[in-house]
Amino acid sequence: MVRIIVSIKQVPDADDLRVDPVTNTLVREGVPAVVNPPDLHAIEEAVRLKEKYGGKVTVITMGPPQGEQALRDALAMGADDAYLITDRAMAGADTWATSYTLFKAIQKLGGADLYLFGRRAVDGETEQVGPQTAKWLGIPVLGYVKEVKELDERHVVAVKATEVEEVTMEAPIPAVLTIMDTANKPREPDINSLIRAKTTKIVKLSKDDIGAEPNKIGLAGSPTKVIKVHPPPKTRNPEIKKASEPGAIDWLVEKIRESLKDDSSGTEQYVKPQPKVKVQGEVWVYVDHVGGNPNPASFEIMAEARRIADLMSTKLGAVVVGENVESLAELSFKHGADKVYHAVTKGFNYYDNDVFTQALSRLIQKYKPEAVMFPGTRNARELASTTAITVNTGLIADCTSFEVDDKGVLNSTRPDFGGKEMSTIICPTSRPVMVTVRPGVFRPIRLEQKGEIVREEIEDLFTRFRVLERKALERRNVLAEAEVVVGVGRGIRDPSNIKMIEELASKLGGVVGVTKPLADSGWYPKERQVGQTGVTIRPKLYVAVGISGAVQHLVGISGAKKVIAINNDPDAQIFNNSDYGLVGDLFEIIPELIRRL
Repeated sequence: MVRIIVSIKQVPDADDLRVDPVTNTLVREGVPAVVNPPDLHAIEEAVRLKEKYGGKVTVITMGPPQGEQALRDALAMGADDAYLITDRAMAGADTWATSYTLFKAIQKLGGADLYLFGRRAVDGETEQVGPQTAKWLGIPVLGYVKEVKELDERHVVAVKATEVEEVTMEAPIPAVLTIMDTANKPREPDINSLIRAKTTKIVKLSKDDIGAEPNKIGLAGSPTKVIKVHPPPKTRNPEIKKASEPGAIDWLVEKIRESLKDDSSGTEQYVKPQPKVKVQGEVWVYVDHVGGNPNPASFEIMAEARRIADLMSTKLGAVVVGENVESLAELSFKHGADKVYHAVTKGFNYYDNDVFTQALSRLIQKYKPEAVMFPGTRNARELASTTAITVNTGLIADCTSFEVDDKGVLNSTRPDFGGKEMSTIICPTSRPVMVTVRPGVFRPIRLEQKGEIVREEIEDLFTRFRVLERKALERRNVLAEAEVVVGVGRGIRDPSNIKMIEELASKLGGVVGVTKPLADSGWYPKERQVGQTGVTIRPKLYVAVGISGAVQHLVGISGAKKVIAINNDPDAQIFNNSDYGLVGDLFEIIPELIRRL
């Protein structure tokens, strides 16, 4: 008999969110709230485990009284009981304060064998609360679980999926698991389940009921603070023509050819900025790797970290954790680092959350950096989450831009609610400031410099994980690597018409990407989805065909060198975020482009 607690979140339905054209602010009034979609997979997995092994599923959520509806939805799917942790003092909590509150509620409920979370929250893309709750509880976390293979009274065996490999791991229970969207298909409740859910009593718990310390909950207890909310900035000056104008197609063909001639390399020329302030600590970048093979996203964000370090008049340090990873030091110097901190973890060359959290935390506590930046890869996100709790600081997730103010405070901006608004966040008092940075947003730099290597032997390491199998994924992220991407949206009308887009992409030497609705509908593989919840791309040329320009999608193409839009709606948002655009019927324009290219 296994006891499972599932933590869920209620979020605004992002499809119904809109931006007020007058105030440029997000309109939330009248927007229905739903269960955070990834959490449905956690509920489903818990119910399946209960059906297989026997036991009980409890679902909890922290939020306002209306969060009760999300709990009833979980009960209808098969959960046995539900608790709403609600108190005005909890409002405004960041992930640090949220995970602390959940930890206290779990203690109140007497704990469980397994704690399941959805992989991410769609309103902020943080991917932090599950790992951070595990850290508060002092138990292991298995993130990004695509399959639970075995469960007994002592251990759980699960398959963890990262961008480049699948690892089958055993961990002792109790443990936290974050469940991937691909792990299962959430069930539709039957009428009897809906009736039971409607009549089940939901217990409400306040901050006093769970014994939460007032200075650790809500806005007051949150290390991070939102200082500004604003609409996404306009980043391009579009030149738009109508397809009916004489010579319009020839003009578009010429613009495509000009864009393809861009011979800029994948690296940026670095121009050192004038310093704004002088801070004491260094700026660090965690170099994510798999057995010594670096994730390129680490060097992308090192370019931006170089700029931040120069603005702060301090050094840029790269942090490498592992045993045989010396080659990463030279690569870090070439990409802008002044120093490399090598945390030597004997016997551990591959990422292990227990080991890497210990190693990184000790480096931070000894050298006291001003900021630590992590690439937004799965392992690095998980490591950042657990390390933030260990060193007692805030963590800002999924950032896409940064500035340093006159007081030396790092201002980190990220998209929220599927990219419909941007939030600028600071960490006013806790240090280091920790941030995860979305891959594909920045371009690496090459400085070809040398620097100092600081080696730290990390002693007394322990792990609670046992790796049973490690399997590299052969597939490449073709979208992220492509120099030309032809994107297609709902304007294509029917999946059979995508063949025409594939032909255009082939002519241009590129690949096809799709918007979220097409991926969700199964019209094209999910790994070809472009956008905030898909792949962020940086091609030489992006051609948007029949795409309206939802902000969620625009976030994913912001790094493209050139954007060309084709749409029959002259008011489509995509035109405001393109370099060149043609207003007209795609079914007339695309065949003509294919013929002339």
